[in-house]
Amino acid sequence: MQDKSKDTETVWVTLGPEGTNHDVVLRNHLLQRGREARIIHAPDASGMLARCIRGEATHMMICAAHREAAEIVAIAQYRHGILLTDTFIATSQPLAILSRSDVGRPRSIALHPATRPYTSLVEFEEVIEVSSTVAAFEGLQRGEWDSALTQRRFADCAEVKVVRPVDAARDAWLVLSRG
Repeated sequence: MQDKSKDTETVWVTLGPEGTNHDVVLRNHLLQRGREARIIHAPDASGMLARCIRGEATHMMICAAHREAAEIVAIAQYRHGILLTDTFIATSQPLAILSRSDVGRPRSIALHPATRPYTSLVEFEEVIEVSSTVAAFEGLQRGEWDSALTQRRFADCAEVKVVRPVDAARDAWLVLSRG
């Protein structure tokens, strides 16, 4: 008799797109543990949970700092039998406030809601919440806002300048899976 558990592909879902802190932390987590898995991305926590419920993913990972994390964990466990199976501490990518080089005094900034407490934003008149730090940078490049609280590695682009470096966050990460 064949062991079917070995035939099941391990698929992890986390917040995307590729290159977000969720994506990088998950890849590092799997690498450190010597695990191979396919990674898929969802635009939000509800989308991650839906992919697990539909059986498209065997595991999901979310940062505990996200405001919807507690609700997603509760719904997953108590309504769908998708259990909290692991937690770990990891450092995210270093961040920075980047501004477009052609803007003298930045008035607007885009950020992921989980990063809002990381630094003072008093100099900005408008704060725009977006789905990821990657989305914040992409909108900055398109000229949709003056600044972005995003990954410091994007500072290599010629069209932006670093306004303020922001230390990398050290957060708790939650892993959920079926049985």
